[in-house]
Amino acid sequence: MTTNNPPSTGASAALLLILLLDLSGAICPANGDRRRPRYDVFLSHRGPDGRHKFADHLDSALRRKRIKVFRDDRDLPRGEKVTEAISRAIDESVFSLLVLTPGFASSEYCLDELVQIMQSREKGRHRTFPIFKGVSPDDDVADPSSSGLYKADLDRHKLRYSYERVASWIHALDSISHIAGWEITDQM
Repeated sequence: MTTNNPPSTGASAALLLILLLDLSGAICPANGDRRRPRYDVFLSHRGPDGRHKFADHLDSALRRKRIKVFRDDRDLPRGEKVTEAISRAIDESVFSLLVLTPGFASSEYCLDELVQIMQSREKGRHRTFPIFKGVSPDDDVADPSSSGLYKADLDRHKLRYSYERVASWIHALDSISHIAGWEITDQM
């Protein structure tokens, strides 16, 4: 007799998200863009928050559906400048899935990716789907320099980076908080 073990809650959430993306017709070029993308999805997540957890389940579920996913820890060309490779991967993707976790704003790399993704979105070249995992778009992400989980990280960044760079991160975080996405609890 065989028993089917239910998937972990992270896997269940990832599979549900894939179903929702399929139903929304997300995997098609934005604004009738007919260029052939290299990737369907640019998966943005903070490594320590997402690896071996939700981002892994999401990546696996997307790949099982034959969706081409760019993920930096696997797909960065060796010997190439990281920022240029990431920038090109975003430009060569139909859309981005951003997994915003409590630690997301501690990473200047994640924040730089977010800025570029939001700029591409504003130009109509890129679709963006936020996943708020363990953070609230209204309480933690919107107006992040005033309150919420990201305030302390942004305060630290203000001591190290230029005003313009930090302001672009704050603007991008506030902008993404107003895009309909998915809120996933830490239990998923």
